[in-house]
Amino acid sequence: MQLVHLNIEKICIHQIFQRNHDGSKKTPEKSSDFVNFSPSAMETFKQRVIDALGSQSKAIEMMIVNQAATDTPSLFTSLKTALDNEFINISYKIADNLAEAQKRKNLQGGIVVVFRGTFGSPDAKKTRSIIGIIKADIYSAYQKITDPQTKEISLNYVKEALLTPSTKLFKTAAFTEIKNPIIINDNLNNTWQVSISDHQISQADGKVAAQYFYEKFLGCGYPESSARNTKTFYEQTLIFIKRLDISNEEKHELNSALTCYLKLDKSGVIDPNKFAQSYFDANTTDEYTSFLAESGLPKTSFAKDTQYIISKLKLQKVSFGKSIKLTAPAEQFKKLVIIEPIEIDSDGNNVNWTKILIKEKMTIPQ
Repeated sequence: MQLVHLNIEKICIHQIFQRNHDGSKKTPEKSSDFVNFSPSAMETFKQRVIDALGSQSKAIEMMIVNQAATDTPSLFTSLKTALDNEFINISYKIADNLAEAQKRKNLQGGIVVVFRGTFGSPDAKKTRSIIGIIKADIYSAYQKITDPQTKEISLNYVKEALLTPSTKLFKTAAFTEIKNPIIINDNLNNTWQVSISDHQISQADGKVAAQYFYEKFLGCGYPESSARNTKTFYEQTLIFIKRLDISNEEKHELNSALTCYLKLDKSGVIDPNKFAQSYFDANTTDEYTSFLAESGLPKTSFAKDTQYIISKLKLQKVSFGKSIKLTAPAEQFKKLVIIEPIEIDSDGNNVNWTKILIKEKMTIPQ
């Protein structure tokens, strides 16, 4: 998402808590006013939003599934025109929905930052709305909760929790208006694009974001295009590699890198820029990303779904004595390799050999 000319208009912060020992929800702490950052602090806040959701981030797009009036997506979209008191009340309801979605007792509490702003053009008449939420990792929250009289969360504390470089942002999401939307019904996906970022995005479970956050709380799901985009990325990258003016050995290595990236990389997303920077030189990187863009792929990261290419990513391996191994993609192995046992040699001796027929010309590494 290109968050150019990002401007933040309102920031309201509430606090949610870890569940009680009996599993019951602890009522969130509600703020009754907006946070007013200094100009320098606001610039830092905007940069944190851009880092989490912008075009160079690992944020991915999701589709809105739950669209009832009381569901979180409808609450988010209603914030676009909400007045001050209404904004505070709706943002608190959103925080309460998050607390409700955190069913597991081991899930941490934190501050819930709900903000509204615009982006996309310096011309006020052409800007688009952005409604966002941040759940910040704040283990010190229990020593710095709220003013007992005003019930306001300390501004200094907010700055510490949100703006210090070492602070992790647990989860970030934004509903952004689609440019020149085509409205054919009341489906929110016609008007709003949802981007979600999670600091656990590259951990071993491969999840893009915790399910309770994107599904139970935000009412979103993986877009139907994820599998199609993954298949296009795989096929177009193979085409690009085949056209490169490099040796067959180098092409083989790049093809293997592509398979490993899609099969073994534990991230739940595909990042074309990261793949290009990892395996191509600087000149080829720009050519490759432009090539992918021409195929209709998103320029930013997208969810990885290998269901359409799973057979192509499987490698079939056959081992023989003396450390001889034959390896090929399972799909090609089935088409191009014939294996037969040989029990008697030409002299009539009993043997235990293997005959392999490969329906391809041998290529010698250069």
